[in-house]
Amino acid sequence: MTENKEHREKHLVYRAGLVPYYKDNNGTIYMMFMRPSDSEFGGFVYQLAKGKVEDEDETFYDAAIREACEELGLFKSNIIKTEEVGNFMGRTMVYVSKVKNKELFGQPSFETESTKWMTLEEFMDEGRELHRPVVSAVHRQILRMERDD
Repeated sequence: MTENKEHREKHLVYRAGLVPYYKDNNGTIYMMFMRPSDSEFGGFVYQLAKGKVEDEDETFYDAAIREACEELGLFKSNIIKTEEVGNFMGRTMVYVSKVKNKELFGQPSFETESTKWMTLEEFMDEGRELHRPVVSAVHRQILRMERDD
């Protein structure tokens, strides 16, 4: 390995994110997204709740749950099940979690201006463009999860 490549690999930043969802009585799937409070946190449009994996001991899954708790107000006890969706945008591992109660969320951190339950179509219209392919993949995973239940 060259010295340059080794130097770059030591400084790679890995991220993890999680999309909570529920299905209403009509079968419509809603996913929760966050709008950052400052452009420093990723702009002012709705997007995935995600963030850095804190250290080498933190798993992608643990980081995804932590970020969803911080940025969305998710309570771990509200999760029915979680599945891995995949690795996107180079170094971001994404998960999806079905929740028991769409109302059972706490106050998100200062990084979040607001949260919103959105359908796939709403996200495609209003959500962060960079995240649209990821959200499409999340939605496909949700359809598989619901079919398997």
